Amino acid sequence: MSTQFPIIDCHTHIGRLPGIVGEVVTAEDLAYICKHENVRYMLVSSASATTVGQHAATQEVVEMLTSSNPGEPRQLGGMLWVNPHDPSWAEDLSIAAAHSFHGIKIHPVLDHYAVSRAALDDVFAAARAQGWPILTHTDVDGTPMDAAAYEPLIQTYPDVILILAHLRWGAIPLVKRYDNVYVDTTYMDPVTVEIGVDALGPDRILFGTDAAEGFEIGRPPARVRPPRSYAGLIAELQGRSIPDAALEKILYTNARDLFNLSF
Repeated sequence: MSTQFPIIDCHTHIGRLPGIVGEVVTAEDLAYICKHENVRYMLVSSASATTVGQHAATQEVVEMLTSSNPGEPRQLGGMLWVNPHDPSWAEDLSIAAAHSFHGIKIHPVLDHYAVSRAALDDVFAAARAQGWPILTHTDVDGTPMDAAAYEPLIQTYPDVILILAHLRWGAIPLVKRYDNVYVDTTYMDPVTVEIGVDALGPDRILFGTDAAEGFEIGRPPARVRPPRSYAGLIAELQGRSIPDAALEKILYTNARDLFNLSF
């Protein structure tokens, strides 16, 4: 089922997912979703960074970008998953830049580090040098990986766009306080998104889905998850009476402008 809105999904993954050995999401899986659900573009990092190794993950994204059919519109764009535990993580920066990656993805929870300047100064400095946004998983409020933990980094790097995934309550004051901070809707219920729109307006919220679990990908999944679809997720947001003009910004315009996508 397709939707009436153009969609840019700012938060998707290929690679070997944590949780079950053998569960792999491929570029072909994401291309299937794009084709059958009318998704214009996905920003993609590889979860293999946390299950296999960062460089292997970077190469998976490079292969995704270089093996696409040149006769088809480009629908998948790269994000560099950085694990700052890896002493060689910075070596992938030049590879990502050479292949026109769009930004950096970090996941302190899966990669097991508390959010701090000591842990992430070099990552933020690299994002500044490349002109890349950073998309980060934020943990539940009150943990060492929650949204509030990023405030010293936000203050130190006001020219680095930071997208706090999962629209936690603790992220809302940061978006209101700092011009370089955004949130995404990934795995958040429609009531939370409605509250986020009411608190922030639609201009600082991006749409995301995370792993392709639950989506129809044209083959049996390694583990069964509750079914999801873009049309269903959007219908839930419409059910909260979020205006179409706001939905178009959240689903498409904000990500297009933030990542300087030329379509």
